[in-house]
Amino acid sequence: MKYGVLWRKTTKNIGDDIQSYAESVWLPSVDYMVDIEELDSFEAEDDEPVATIMSAWYMWQKCNWPPSKYVYPLWIGFHYNDIQRGRPRGMPSKFEYLTGPGYEYLKQYEPIGCRDYYTQERMEERGIANYFSGCVTLTLPKREIRKPEREYIVLVDVGKKLERAVRKQLEGTDIDVKVIAPTREEPSTNLTWEVRKKQVEEMLDIYQNAKCVLAFRLHCALPCLALETPVLLVRPSFRSVRFTPYKDWMHTAFPDQVINGEFRDFMLNPPANPEDYKPVRAQLEKTISDFISQAKQETRKASELVRTQFTEQELMEWQNKTMKQTLHSYHIECHIDLRQILQQKKQIKDLENQLQRYRKFGEPKDVENAMHDLQLYKRLINYKFFKKCVGAASKVKHGFHKEQ
Repeated sequence: MKYGVLWRKTTKNIGDDIQSYAESVWLPSVDYMVDIEELDSFEAEDDEPVATIMSAWYMWQKCNWPPSKYVYPLWIGFHYNDIQRGRPRGMPSKFEYLTGPGYEYLKQYEPIGCRDYYTQERMEERGIANYFSGCVTLTLPKREIRKPEREYIVLVDVGKKLERAVRKQLEGTDIDVKVIAPTREEPSTNLTWEVRKKQVEEMLDIYQNAKCVLAFRLHCALPCLALETPVLLVRPSFRSVRFTPYKDWMHTAFPDQVINGEFRDFMLNPPANPEDYKPVRAQLEKTISDFISQAKQETRKASELVRTQFTEQELMEWQNKTMKQTLHSYHIECHIDLRQILQQKKQIKDLENQLQRYRKFGEPKDVENAMHDLQLYKRLINYKFFKKCVGAASKVKHGFHKEQ
């Protein structure tokens, strides 16, 4: 058995590497780097299986699914989302690839350990057995404690306004402020794993020895939980599906609360993190330990470990068909009919003008009815989407009329 680290070869997000690093800590060796965006084409030498901890955010290139036969997987920390739909750098797909062979693949490895309740619900909808596993970064081991010359707190992606407020609040104390960027300026395409691993370790050392950390992102907050460094998750909203249940496992604040000085005492005397996550961490550690022990004893070849029944030809045909269907659905959903947008804009203007007339000359009942008509029309046309489109439609209005 060989061992592989799941990574996203091309990324600016250092959080991707922190997750890969957390997986690598458990492996007896690192024999392969398994690119999450090329899972179906991954190959190993001599038909050897490659034990891989599959905790990750799946995935931009959804058409490269399911993983190849060479991946011997532990499915924990699985997060599958559709938020990239309509984003230029992502695939225009939702859950289409969790049908056919993609569905059959996951069924063969159930129960699937999910990173959040949202993914669990999506698995439930598709009849895939699952459980909440948490994220592998919760298992990060503590780093060496090094007493710094001066105490410091760390700010990660919390914004310039909050940074200025924190620096002002800490004036006159012996506490420094370190600001860390959560992303690289350039994609990591040409960086080796050794270079990226060193960057992660340097960042974790900073977190470990900080007085406390104020963070916007989970990929900073969860490692701080694991390192037992006091962390404050600072966000304008905690409604993102990825933050449940993690937001309940740590101290949280809204940016204005920090800016207004409500958490100055927190920074001066940080309380310990809640310990709600520790049972999940313990179960993760047991699951991974059992997986590694099992992998060490496995002597069969990759082709002997295949659990699915579909052939390579059937897989290729399904991928091709699903890609076409996905692109067609995306086109239908996101195509902007300029003629329709301009008509809707005119209708809204007419309804608004009617409302203004009734406010000046009409009866209260007329105003009430006009407001109702306007609100009803906005709901019917999905006003939020309309507002996004109307700017683009206005820009091409002149050219559009010329073509007529």
